[in-house]
Amino acid sequence: MTAPASSASTGEIDIGRLIALADVMLPAAHGMPAVSDVEAVESYLPQVLGWRDDLREPLVRAVDALDPSSFTIDRLSALHEEDEDAYVALTTSVAACYYLSPVVRELIGYPGQVAKAYDPFAYTEWVAEGLLDPVVERGPIWREAPG
Repeated sequence: MTAPASSASTGEIDIGRLIALADVMLPAAHGMPAVSDVEAVESYLPQVLGWRDDLREPLVRAVDALDPSSFTIDRLSALHEEDEDAYVALTTSVAACYYLSPVVRELIGYPGQVAKAYDPFAYTEWVAEGLLDPVVERGPIWREAPG
């Protein structure tokens, strides 16, 4: 997992409220855990905000504007209409925290970024079939830049 340049403080965000909202947004279903089951917000919100500090203020607004005890997923549409930046911050932060969880990544079969070897001398099938031959036969067609 890639670490951010620095982790950010989450002091002004009510983490308990955010977790309750996140569990409504991403509940346990179809073999996947809820956000709280993998402690995604507690574990990864500082990292997410370290990468995207621009989400902090609108996330505070979103958490403060929504009542976890009566929150339903339909309320997200209203938040989008009322404060689009808060909606984006909430949905982005919750999803980012969730998918940073190693448990979730393992369940969806995502190992993270993996280096892949590339052989520049291995020609792909379409090169071997001659699809570039007309381009090669035409020759260079660029103009030299002045100067």
